[in-house]
Parts: sequence; structure tokens; C-alpha cells
Amino acid sequence: MMEAIGDITATCDVSRLDVEGPVFDTRIQGGVLADGLNGLIAGLCTITPMSVFAQNNGVISLTRCANRKAGYCCCFFLVLMGIFSKFAAALVAIPSAVLGGMTTFLFASVTVSGMRIISTVKFTRRNRFILSAALALGVGATLVPEWFSFVFTYRGNNKAKKGLIDAVELVMVTGFVIAGFIALILNLALKEEEDGVDGEIIELPSSTSRSRRGKEVEEEGGNEVESSNHFSHKLKDVEEGPVAKND
Repeated sequence: MMEAIGDITATCDVSRLDVEGPVFDTRIQGGVLADGLNGLIAGLCTITPMSVFAQNNGVISLTRCANRKAGYCCCFFLVLMGIFSKFAAALVAIPSAVLGGMTTFLFASVTVSGMRIISTVKFTRRNRFILSAALALGVGATLVPEWFSFVFTYRGNNKAKKGLIDAVELVMVTGFVIAGFIALILNLALKEEEDGVDGEIIELPSSTSRSRRGKEVEEEGGNEVESSNHFSHKLKDVEEGPVAKND
């Protein structure tokens, strides 16, 4: 489900569609529902469950074609190659160097799309902490894939139990799954900040600016005292003037 939500969001982004709002929410709901039904039908057909394909976002980004009719044509050719093996053999004949060069740009384009989606989010302290924790543990699980192999040490003959443990280990050694779980849990546990942005930076005055300000205050005080003394002398002269004239 997390992979489907991420891929659908990236598809909307490279297709120049909104990645928020009620219309986007309906696209997410429809995509997750279709992915679930696809996996259910795949299980009924005795094949491994199918999932969304993130590399299609790279194709959309490189070709700038997000038309649904192009997707319908791709589905037609996939069904055709599944029925007639000769058509599938044509793709197998493509040199590995060509496929490698194509997939390199596709994966890089998917990564850039994810970075662009993250850049649209306001980097509050909460969001920064969630992203840092998820990336740290996700990258760590990718660099050390055997970290979870020492958690379950079952060596019995129960094949069902051993298969369950192997499935859990396969999930836990996948980096993006760990990152998704951590981000999901922290997003639910940490409450939203009210202001939505980082706190304002308040610059404290340095010792030089404080001394300069104190000097300015002293000068202003001295000017006020001098002006008050000058005013008192003027007032005294005005009061003494008529007395001297009467004398």
C-alpha cells in the first residue's frame, strides 16, 4: 500500500497534476483499490501478486506523455507478449547495454521525482525529524541487510513456521519498507505544530552593540540634562527681567 501511494503521488507529479486536494485523494483511493484487486486476481491465477511499477514514472518524465491511451496500448502489448512468446522474445533480444542505459535514467528519474515531492513539504522541526529518522534507519537496513537475521533463530523442521520467519526477514531487510514504517509510526505519534514553520530566529545583541547602545543612551541623557539646564536659565532670566526694570 505504501509503495502504491508513493508511486501514484510521483505519477501525478510527473504528469503535472495536483498532489494534494480532494481530486488527488480520489486518485490515491482508486489506485490502492486497483492494486489490491490486481493482487487478489493474481493469487487466484496461482501467480505471485502484482504491484505498481515505479519505473513508469521515469518513462512519463522522459517522454512527457501521460495520456491514458498510451497506457492502454502498453497493456495491449503486454497481454499480446504474454500470449505469444515470439513477441516477448523480441524484447529478450535487446542488448543488455541498451536496457542498462535505459533503466539507469529511469531509476534516477524516479529518485528525482521523490526528491521534488519532498521539497514541496514545509520543513518544520517535526517533518525534519520524521524524515531524518526514516532515512537513517532505511539506509542503515540497506547497507547492513543481515541485521535482522539474528532476531529469529528457529532451526526446527516446521516448514510453515520457517516460511513465515523467512517472509518477515525478507520484509525487514528491505530499506524502503523500514523507512516507510518508521515515517508512518512517527507521523501518527507526533502531533502537528500549530505554526507550521520553524520558530523565528531572534538575534541577541552582542556586547559591542550593547555598549554602543548604552553610550547612545548616556549621550541622549546628557543632552536632555543640558537642554533642561538651558531652559531653567532662560526661565530665570525672564523672571529677573521685569524686576530689574521696576527698580
